Amino acid sequence: MFINIDNHFKYKVTALGDTIMRGNMFSKWGFGALIVLLALSAGSLSEDNSMIVNVMIDVNSYASPTPDQVNETHKSLIKLVNGIDAKRLNATYYLSGDAIQVERLYLTYLGELSRRELSMGGTTIGEKLESMSNSKQDELLAKMKKIVKACHVCGGKTIDPKGFKPQSYSQNENTFKILDEMGILYDAGFKAGILYQPGHENDKWPYRIDNHNLIAVPISSYNLSGERVYLSDRYIKEDKKLSGSQWYEILVGKLDESAKTGNPTVVVFDNLVSGNDEDYLNAYLKFINFATSKNATFVTTVELVNMSISRNPINTIQSSTIEAVSNTTATKCAVCESLKNATIEETEMENNTTKETPIKMAKPVMTE
Repeated sequence: MFINIDNHFKYKVTALGDTIMRGNMFSKWGFGALIVLLALSAGSLSEDNSMIVNVMIDVNSYASPTPDQVNETHKSLIKLVNGIDAKRLNATYYLSGDAIQVERLYLTYLGELSRRELSMGGTTIGEKLESMSNSKQDELLAKMKKIVKACHVCGGKTIDPKGFKPQSYSQNENTFKILDEMGILYDAGFKAGILYQPGHENDKWPYRIDNHNLIAVPISSYNLSGERVYLSDRYIKEDKKLSGSQWYEILVGKLDESAKTGNPTVVVFDNLVSGNDEDYLNAYLKFINFATSKNATFVTTVELVNMSISRNPINTIQSSTIEAVSNTTATKCAVCESLKNATIEETEMENNTTKETPIKMAKPVMTE
């Protein structure tokens, strides 16, 4: 439920003032009481204005990885998952084609819980969609949707990806048209105040892309010593050359800013960055602890989009139902029917705080 805080506050002030003034009660005592109670009212409003946090986890690997790189992908991803899952928080995972090739079983396991949204994340690191022809983009995006949908358990929840986040934030008008045709709900390839659609320079919440049935989701940005930077660990480490502790200070600064403005904090963590670098992993874990200590609400990206539509009906799209996943159980599954004899081994995942053992499941296939 959304309220106009200013009007809500003015109502409290007026009502309180009328009560004190009634019967010539406005005295030094009454004025002092008014000041105290107004302060308490302002404080309670501040507490009601919960911070919204959308953690986006880019799940990446390497093209033609070596055995060591496969192991690196697995371990780095587990560190990020365990860091946020220990507190049972919502997050969205953007799966790359490279990662699905080597982590499809674990990703299938992750998709079983509704607090983990699985979405499309491009095929490989550094991919540039804007340099490709319309037909090539269509081919790659269709393949990505197909292999993400394959990350499900036989007889369980099916995965229908509703979002896309392009590698390198590279896309163009052709990309939007293809995503429209594919029924994709949102595109997270934008940066607040840095990379945006015309007329949306100041938008911090998701907004509808003009002439498309698609919602743009901007990654949050922050004013760092006069320069606007966007909240991505890969960008902060590789482009800005900042340490993990400096990255953490940016994250805390953004949360504090969001607490004052009511805008969401949308931040991207990459398993090959924060999952590999101890300093950046520490920043990631400290950020989660800090945000939860401030009673922040963690949402998936599709939940953030729904919140934006509730706030501003102009963003409403034609689709009548907006869901990240379907919880329906099919009696027969084409993927599972083709794998009746497939088996996998149980895999134990552990770190210094949590330990998880995935369920046994049919091995999903990715058809060309």
